[in-house]
Amino acid sequence: MIRRVFLGLFAGAICASALFAEDAGTIRKDAGRLNVPIYRVAITSPDADTANLAKRAFGTHGSFRLSTPSQAQFIFDFAPAGANSVKLTIKGGTIYEQVFSGSNNVEALMKACDAAVMKTIRTPGYFAGKIVFSYSKNGGQTSEICTSDMVFRNVRALTRDGNDSLMPHFSPDGTKIIYTGYYRTGFMDLLLIDLNTNTRKVFAAYKGSNTGGSFSPDGTRVATILTSTGNAEVWTASAKGGGFKRITNTSATESTPSFSPDGRTLIFAGDYRGAPQIYTAPVSGGKPSVVRTNISGYCSEPVWNKVNPDLIAFTIAQGKGFQVAVYNFRTKQTKVVSRGASTSGPKWLNDGRHIICTKSNGVNRQLYIIDTETDSQKPLHTTSFGSAKEPDFVYTAR
Repeated sequence: MIRRVFLGLFAGAICASALFAEDAGTIRKDAGRLNVPIYRVAITSPDADTANLAKRAFGTHGSFRLSTPSQAQFIFDFAPAGANSVKLTIKGGTIYEQVFSGSNNVEALMKACDAAVMKTIRTPGYFAGKIVFSYSKNGGQTSEICTSDMVFRNVRALTRDGNDSLMPHFSPDGTKIIYTGYYRTGFMDLLLIDLNTNTRKVFAAYKGSNTGGSFSPDGTRVATILTSTGNAEVWTASAKGGGFKRITNTSATESTPSFSPDGRTLIFAGDYRGAPQIYTAPVSGGKPSVVRTNISGYCSEPVWNKVNPDLIAFTIAQGKGFQVAVYNFRTKQTKVVSRGASTSGPKWLNDGRHIICTKSNGVNRQLYIIDTETDSQKPLHTTSFGSAKEPDFVYTAR
């Protein structure tokens, strides 16, 4: 799929965080190797389903190890508190309590889980985020666009076209999705779904292939790949449609463009030297500059870290498959953060530490969370769910 794509916190947080300053200062570091806290936590609830969902969520986070109450440094208790509300109680030195509400019980619980993350390690949680992805039933021949919460309790199919729908991207506010679809003409068009109005329209359907669709941080522009001039080039457009502007003009094939956190630079893959590597170019236009990651002869699907602009994640060819790597612009060092089955398509979560990506096991595709600090890898769903790939993530919970 990679080669095909290439070619084609809550109120009172500051005050309350001081309650746990002493506890946080005594947290064990991971064998002295990593500068991240590792907590032993117990998850409790008078409701078994609530406890299981919270355990699933915390099980994907590299800073938490599920434990028994007698062995835990902290106990996180999640109690139903009325319609679509959950009461969080943190026990560990000092007791902290707060009620969280959401549009449904799962959202309320995930917001409470995020609060527990912020209280203990003082970084945002990602559990109340939303994901969009391309989905195929096991044995299915085509893929559709779906959205879900992070525990796959509320999965929603957005397309039912009976044709491939691929590479979805959220707008920053989570109200729109741009994706690549074949259903209209059998060729690659860009389509835009408005989640508020449940409507869909054509975003780009020029001659040839229309792919990409990554939004700028402010949501006003979209980065695309068009082949209407005879070659795959990077273009930008107004997020409202139209206003297309060509960014690259080369004989190379470019792919998977996205924006820097400040919106001034585009990052993408290009085969200027025969095999794809990572390049940047100003949004205003200009000659592409290579990012010397020095990790692989094949690098693609780069994405910038919005929390730490020094970092990008991208896909590399390694062995007989693919893995995900992270490059640091400041230190000019690259490290591989995934292992095992072929892994691709990284997207940063809102904490600037974890990544959501796709792992391939034969014909099956599974979404995983990877912690770039501890190298923890955890699946978000079972293989019986079907094949899910090409995820994007947005966090809009308040």
